[in-house]
Amino acid sequence: MKTAVLFPPLMAIKEKSFYDLYQQYPHVQRKFQEASDILSLDLVKHFFSDDESEINRGLVARPSIVTLSTALFEMLRSELGEISYYLGPSLGQMTAIHCSGSLDFRTTIQMVKSMVELEEQDEANKGYSVYFFYNIDVEKLELAMQEVRQQGGYLEPCMYANHNQMIINGDVKSLEKLNQLVVPQGGLGVTIPFGPPGHCSLLQNVVDRFHEQFMPKAIFRDPDHPLVSNVDGNLLLTKEEVMNEIVGQYTRSVQWYRCLQRLWSDGVRRLVVLGPGNFITKSLQFTDIPFEVETYLTAEEINNKLNSVIKEEV
Repeated sequence: MKTAVLFPPLMAIKEKSFYDLYQQYPHVQRKFQEASDILSLDLVKHFFSDDESEINRGLVARPSIVTLSTALFEMLRSELGEISYYLGPSLGQMTAIHCSGSLDFRTTIQMVKSMVELEEQDEANKGYSVYFFYNIDVEKLELAMQEVRQQGGYLEPCMYANHNQMIINGDVKSLEKLNQLVVPQGGLGVTIPFGPPGHCSLLQNVVDRFHEQFMPKAIFRDPDHPLVSNVDGNLLLTKEEVMNEIVGQYTRSVQWYRCLQRLWSDGVRRLVVLGPGNFITKSLQFTDIPFEVETYLTAEEINNKLNSVIKEEV
């Protein structure tokens, strides 16, 4: 049975989330120390603090999610069997690129840091919000978006999460209008806390600077196994294609549902969701594609998988 490994995107993190993983597994501790050394920032202190605004600060949350996902992958790699494809929505794709062998961990963490800093310096995306819309057919949602745009509002897709789910960037007023239009149709939009605009034209200045300042310094290699592109669902087989993916995904919406369709058409029946947060798992519960899904998000799930291997390490 073909298997794909899925890594999580950025999400809002609650106080002390995943601290049990850090406490129980020495490899997670070592990986956080490695990332902290790369960043010259104590990720453990900040990511596992009592202040949720600090936990969800871009320079803390994003590298911490990549670090934790990578650590779990390295712990479970030999137990997962043959992996045919690597992928993840948005930030998850950065983890997938590293775990596929296309980019080393140091450069991956440096890349995430560069992305955060450039986005925070840019003024073009200030004053915008992000909503997650669900329980409404995407085609109906797009018609409602068009109606709001015709009234002068700004709305732009961030991620096509499923056939009935979409994450949308926009000004707050337009997002609220859109929500009013979809509620009578059974849909609902909820704001994404700590969710900066992503994968849209607002980030054109950021991607230009990122391409100029970071990409020339990064050393890529061909992935060990294919990645699936966030941008169009095609396979990424070479380092050049991976580089184009990183730059291209900045201003183009994530075609996550198309990625899932591509996996199914290529014979993938088993998905392994690996890393913190429940976004991918919950989204898959509403997909019309009948994948077999395994999740490794908690200490209990990981212990059940590793059994005696973990006991020996601890």
